[in-house]
Amino acid sequence: MVSISEIEERILQTLSEKGPQLGKELAFAMSDIPVLALWQACFRSQSFLISHFASYYLRYDITREDQVRLSPSILRDFLSFTLFGLPGQREQMIERQGSLSNMHREISREKIALAQSAMKAVFLKLTRETRSQLCAFIAGDLAYFLAHNEPREHAASGEMVKGSDVDIVIILSDALPEDVKETIDGEMVRLKSIYLRHPDYRQEIDFITKRQSVMERQFGYGDIHDKIASKIAYESMFLGGSLTLYMEVREAMSRLGVDKLIEADFDHALKDRKNAMRKLLHVDATTIDDETRSLFYFSQERVEFS
Repeated sequence: MVSISEIEERILQTLSEKGPQLGKELAFAMSDIPVLALWQACFRSQSFLISHFASYYLRYDITREDQVRLSPSILRDFLSFTLFGLPGQREQMIERQGSLSNMHREISREKIALAQSAMKAVFLKLTRETRSQLCAFIAGDLAYFLAHNEPREHAASGEMVKGSDVDIVIILSDALPEDVKETIDGEMVRLKSIYLRHPDYRQEIDFITKRQSVMERQFGYGDIHDKIASKIAYESMFLGGSLTLYMEVREAMSRLGVDKLIEADFDHALKDRKNAMRKLLHVDATTIDDETRSLFYFSQERVEFS
């Protein structure tokens, strides 16, 4: 088994030869090293400059009794949003981090533009009066400008898609008739199929339409579905429709106090994250149990629209 000090020496050599590297670039260069052992070597060492450039947001992990966690996970944060360099590479670190942050921002902007195009197509099916009684917002890593385009398999169809999905929530006034909701759902399903399968796109759009009263009821923050729905609204970015209606939804979050509950859950998840990292620094990477491993590796995190 390769020791942590030997891994550190290999990291030093890689950074000396290639300049500042992301965690995933180090993992690719040292594919024979378990990724947890690589992470440990990077964070135990005093020899590296380390720069994080992710923004963290809340997730609910149903594989661990709906425990609150932070996204990106420790693993994804290491692979995609942490840059390592040597003391003499400070200027290179600054330049590379700026480029990487801008790359994620541009990818996010492209996906947001796609969401805007989808909503424009939906709005063309509706009257101006109807459009004034609905709003759409976007959530997930796009709202934090953390989107990526790394290919991944779409779970339901097996199609390969480009990175982060596009999460859209559409809120309807209770006064709108049911056939309006059916029109919107039908058009969104059609667009979802096009964007998923067309070779020029290969993008996954997830959406849900719900009444304003349903959204406000979910701000009760009772069960896991309510918590996920509330969290999505909390982190949302206005996409289109009635800004007045969107602001009413935001105001309801404050009035009902759900924003404070989400912020308290975030603080709890942040403390858990720090404790997990301290624990993981010194475990044996080859013999850890499933519970400890779940602190680091991806779990079946669910941000499910309901």
